[in-house]
Formats: sequence, structure tokens, C-alpha cells
Amino acid sequence: MKSIKDFVDAAYKNKSIAEILEASPAALKGISAADAEKLDAAFGVKSVRDLANLKYVRNAQTLLAMNGIPDFDPGPGPIWQQMFNDAPLAHYINHPQQRFRIDFSPVFYRGRLDGTARLLIVGQDPSTDEILAQRAFVGSSGQRLQGLLHKLGITRSYIILNTFLYGINGQFDNTMKKITQEDAILNYRNALFDQVVAANNIEAVITIGAGARDAVERWPEHQQHAVYNLIHPSAPENMVLPDWNKHLPDLLNSISPDDDGVVDATPYGVQYTAGDEKKIPRYDLPFGIPVWHGTNGTRSIRDGADKIIWNAVTPAA
Repeated sequence: MKSIKDFVDAAYKNKSIAEILEASPAALKGISAADAEKLDAAFGVKSVRDLANLKYVRNAQTLLAMNGIPDFDPGPGPIWQQMFNDAPLAHYINHPQQRFRIDFSPVFYRGRLDGTARLLIVGQDPSTDEILAQRAFVGSSGQRLQGLLHKLGITRSYIILNTFLYGINGQFDNTMKKITQEDAILNYRNALFDQVVAANNIEAVITIGAGARDAVERWPEHQQHAVYNLIHPSAPENMVLPDWNKHLPDLLNSISPDDDGVVDATPYGVQYTAGDEKKIPRYDLPFGIPVWHGTNGTRSIRDGADKIIWNAVTPAA
């Protein structure tokens, strides 16, 4: 079994990880002092930490991910991890209106956190499938959204956030509309949106449902972007599909397809078909989630405040 000693020179074998990270890259086995000087001269790398965070290293890892390695979502990097750690969870948990489902953990995102997103999608709040996967929009509504992305030729270049980090009790009514304006929730959500546009070349923003539309309209930067407000896919088909068809041409004009994407401009019919729903890509989900999660509609239901029933029937091949 490897230990720290297997990665560093003898002089650093008894140093702490924190000390090694601040040391010259020459502390690592295989990197000489002359190599470290060249790294500094070429890239400004002065420490092991700098080397680990070097954007060219991250870019190379992003290319690997785009080629399917790893074939799961490795989770947030340092910047996003810090932002998620700064979430105002206590505000949600102790909220006097008690409208949040705090019995389970919050859900932060689904999609790319590596700077390759070109589409920002905003939903309302996580449900049970999302709580179990710890990713946004993975149940039946998420699979319909994935079908829309498939039509746009978008395979990877999106980031999905929600209006609220926790699921809510009831609908997005006047009470929730007031809660969404509270400083702790509003300012944090806007900071997430700001980070998305700062780190990515966002071509368009899609809101899914009334809560998401309200959230984006309260974001000071929303007027700088093409915003498309779509009806939530859980609404009746005779409302959703005409609305999505109405927006489809403009979405196709605003968003460039991914290199491996195939655009399908065919309008939706009067009802959902099997082809209108797409499985949630495995690279959007954390390692170890069952292969059937994110497929064939919703796989879980809430049974009271503190229980989720998870349907583990494996779909047919």
C-alpha cells in the first residue's frame, strides 16, 4: 500500500501534507530542482499546490473527462467545493416557515463544473430521485429535460442549478416567492449564477418552471443573457409540449451543439414518446449509483417526512 513517503523525496517523508503542498515541486519524486525552476519560469508554479491547480493540468483532465475518463462525475473541484461549503444551510434548516424538506441533504447541481458549460439550466428544488443521486434533475422530469438537450445536440456542455437547495413542501406560492427573496437565499443563489458565467462561456439560460423563472429574474446579470422560460416537464403534456415547441427554434439558434451532438429540430408531438426521454448520462452521476437510477422515469417516492422508497427494478436492456 502506498503512502506519502512513496511520492516525496527523503527530506519530506516526515512532513505533513500541508507542508508538502506549500513546498517546491522538487519535493515530489521525479521532479528535480532544475525541473522545478523550469515549471516556475514557464507557468509560475512555485509549490506542489500550484502544480496541482495548474490550469493546463485541469484542462488536460477535462479533455480526458470529455473522452469518458472517468465515466462518472468526480464531484466539485476546489472553487466549487468552497462555494458549496459556504451555502446558507442553517437558514434553510431553521427557517420559521418550515417549508423546506430538511430531513435529507441538500442537492447542489448536475453537469459540468470544469468550465466547459455553455448552457445554464435553473430548476426549482430537488425531489427524491435527486436526493438519492445528489444531482439535480435526474428523475422523470430530468429525463425529459435530457431529451430536450438531445434535440439541441447538447451532450455535456451544461450546468444545472436549482432555485432552492432543499426540496420544498407544497408549490411555489406567494410564501415561497417571499422566501426566495430573503438575503441568505437570494445572495447565495446569485453568487452561484455569477460563478457559472465567470467560469464558462454561457450561450443561453433556460429556466424550468415558475420558481426558476422568478429566481433568474432576480439575478442582476440575467439581462446580459438569452433567457428562455420553459414550462416544467411535470406539468400536463398539452401545456408543456406546445411551449417547448415554441422555444425550440430560438434555442437551436442560440446554442451551439456539442461536437458529438446531433441536432434534431423535429417538433414534439401532442404526447411524450419514448424517444422524448433520455437516460441521465453516467458521467453526470456519482460513482457507485445503481445503473438503473436516472432511467425509465421516477424511481423513488417520499413516504412521510423521513422515509424514501427506492424502486430497484432493473430496466430491460
